Amino acid sequence: MGFYSNPSGTFAIAAAPTSGVAQVESTPIVGTISGDGNATFTITGAGITGSPVAISVPVLNGDTPTVTAAKAAVVVNANAAVSALYVASSNAASFILTAIKCAANDATLNIAYTNGTCTGLTPDATSDDAVAGVLGDFRGLDAGSFLIDTTNKKVYKNTGTANVPTYTVQ
Repeated sequence: MGFYSNPSGTFAIAAAPTSGVAQVESTPIVGTISGDGNATFTITGAGITGSPVAISVPVLNGDTPTVTAAKAAVVVNANAAVSALYVASSNAASFILTAIKCAANDATLNIAYTNGTCTGLTPDATSDDAVAGVLGDFRGLDAGSFLIDTTNKKVYKNTGTANVPTYTVQ
């Protein structure tokens, strides 16, 4: 199925649509900062311009993994190459990247971090695939748009977003 530029309305299709899933990648931050400086977060991904992208995150002596993850989220969100495709966030000591749009899973997506000019982190070169990405049919249709499955005689409504459609039978 194709991509659409936010049309709305009702569309006829010949089968049930596939809902989209935004890819999520995460990594737990390990180590309390024991010396001021910059931690280096390297983001790798197929669609990221200039990949791999090394990003310096200013940290301070005593920053816990939770604080470091939160600081990294702010700095990574300010990076145009990464934020064009992903939203960075943190949850406790985990640093998380969530795709803005549903798409087929990017097996090359990775978050690595290490001590740049700081000390105290336990470097980690690989991240975890928390949620695999799935390209939803008719990505781009406005929330509230309807699809009519002419084969199975069912009506589906996009109850998600244009970027990550979720189709529910009405």
